[in-house]
Amino acid sequence: WPPSMILSTMGSLQADIQEKQKAIEQHHEDLLALYMDLAKSVSLIEENVSLGYARSEYEQYRDTLQKWEEAKQSFEQVRVYIQQMQDRSRKVKEIASDIKALAQPKRKVHAQIGAIAYEAYGSESLPGYIEEVCQPLFEEHQRKTRKLEERLESYKGKLGRQILHLRLDAARRQMMGLLSKAGEALVAIGCEADLPLSRHPEVGKQLEQLRKEESALQQEMELHQSAIARLRSEEVPSPKSRLEELSQAMKKEEKTYQRAAHLYGKALYESLPDSVHAGMVGQKAISLMDQITLHRSRIRTLEEEIKNLQNLIKVQEFEAQIELEKQKIDHLQTQIETCNRQIAQVHASIQLKQNKINELLPMKEPESDG
Repeated sequence: WPPSMILSTMGSLQADIQEKQKAIEQHHEDLLALYMDLAKSVSLIEENVSLGYARSEYEQYRDTLQKWEEAKQSFEQVRVYIQQMQDRSRKVKEIASDIKALAQPKRKVHAQIGAIAYEAYGSESLPGYIEEVCQPLFEEHQRKTRKLEERLESYKGKLGRQILHLRLDAARRQMMGLLSKAGEALVAIGCEADLPLSRHPEVGKQLEQLRKEESALQQEMELHQSAIARLRSEEVPSPKSRLEELSQAMKKEEKTYQRAAHLYGKALYESLPDSVHAGMVGQKAISLMDQITLHRSRIRTLEEEIKNLQNLIKVQEFEAQIELEKQKIDHLQTQIETCNRQIAQVHASIQLKQNKINELLPMKEPESDG
């Protein structure tokens, strides 16, 4: 074959080998999973009834499984701790925000209650104990407002009246804050029931609804704060760093367990007798062993095919070398023929020159016997 064709064929064979090697790798991965599944399946039986096969591998498997389970449990405890702290803290913030959102409707209702109380205060119809609460808030404002109104009535100057109007408007704007403050004070001591709310039933309903909402939020807040306090009492130092350490330890134990499971499953497959049956190890284990047999058989077939391909590559390499050596022989043969022609030509030249020498020399007379 021409060298170019040989190289092309060898490249194709190498590609086939790589494809088969990838297939073998996949079979080995599948085998690893099957050995582990076999270990898990048979270990459940081994826990109760000793089968007498691969005992040392089983004990190693059992120990590594226990360590892995303990590592997972430690990791999970810290993970749950962190998650609960985060969830509770977030919920506390949400409830605090909800409580804060009630402030505006509360101020509105308080202002309405304060207005009702102010009206009753003006008509001197408030119960005495309520008047004691309202008087410090309303009396000074009423005095200032009345004084401004009196001055406005008697004042004639245009600029002065404008100033008085501005001061009177400012005093009236302040009234809203006073009403809200008064209503809040009255609600705080629970005396709104003694106010004339019958003409404003919606105010009482709104106040009751706000109280229920705030009370429910406060109770929920207390539950979460109590849970946070309990969590802090069992606080884990540097929980996030600790979680990362436990994560690494858990992964390490998992790898150790996986190696032990692989070895145990493989030892079971190779040590269980051909007469093994479902009544002995369970139908699942039998099915897993059948799959393992198929994968191992396929691996052997692929390895043999790879060996044949590698031999074929070596054959083609030798054939390529032989072809090169034949070409070398042809080249040497051509060189030999060329040299032989050159030698013949030299011989002919020598003979020609010898003939001329003979012609140039006098011929010798024959010697006579004397």
